[in-house]
Amino acid sequence: MTSSYRSFEMLQHPFPIETPISFQMFTVEGSFQEHAHEFYEIIYICEGKGTLFIHKDSLPFEEGDLFFIPIGMPHLLKSESATPAIPLQMMTCMFQTELLAPKNTPKNELEREFDAIAQFFRQTDDWLRYQDQGGEFARIMYSMNFAVNSQSPGYHYKLYICLLDLLNTMYRLKQFSLLSKPDKLVDPVAFAIEYIQVHYRNPLKMEEFCQWLSISPRHLQRKFKETIGHTYTQMLQQIRVQKSCELLINTDWSIQQIADEVGIHDMKYFYRLFKTNCGLTPLHFRQQNVRTK
Repeated sequence: MTSSYRSFEMLQHPFPIETPISFQMFTVEGSFQEHAHEFYEIIYICEGKGTLFIHKDSLPFEEGDLFFIPIGMPHLLKSESATPAIPLQMMTCMFQTELLAPKNTPKNELEREFDAIAQFFRQTDDWLRYQDQGGEFARIMYSMNFAVNSQSPGYHYKLYICLLDLLNTMYRLKQFSLLSKPDKLVDPVAFAIEYIQVHYRNPLKMEEFCQWLSISPRHLQRKFKETIGHTYTQMLQQIRVQKSCELLINTDWSIQQIADEVGIHDMKYFYRLFKTNCGLTPLHFRQQNVRTK
């Protein structure tokens, strides 16, 4: 269902009672007056074009653009569609601050992963802009629209799951864009090892890494095998174990703290990986090496 809005007043109170997420799809006629609000907003452009005036910036947009607008940032949206046949149609997801509130002690891997994402958006004090390359944003936003229109039991939970998916996608794309790509890649294996040694806590997946370097995953895997006899993933595992050994010897951190520090939050996996590579459990390794220091 699509509504047509001519002014901002019709969007002033977007949240149903006791619901921290609101989603709307509508057609913009003219422009909204400048406004700011005490909740987060994500805008996705479905069709048409226009300009988003936000803070001191003027941002022309078109189909596939997505914007994250932080709390309290003044913005104004203006439709510039050339003909009535191509109206400006957009979807907006608004959510309250409680959804990104920090947790004192994340209890499990899911909470730890989301806390990193939530912290990124909490600390973002400027707008963010994305262009939908593979239709990922469209998939999520239209899923939210379907959930709202269907009003089936549990649709608020569906909105929440879609929002987590959306924030995770935005977070990974932003981390991806912040990396410094080499001007000329002479040795992809050497560069990959150097990259993993710095980013072992939260590295790109191999497919994302290859996309960033504009090389094929098959080519990189073949180069890894030829050069060092290991895969990208095996090299990441070895570097994480190496960093764990250094922390076991040089700190009094708990095994859980060390596993978290090197980017592994599944303790069973951490123990298995460590023993496979070192032949000892982390505790026995620490006891043996601290005695012989």
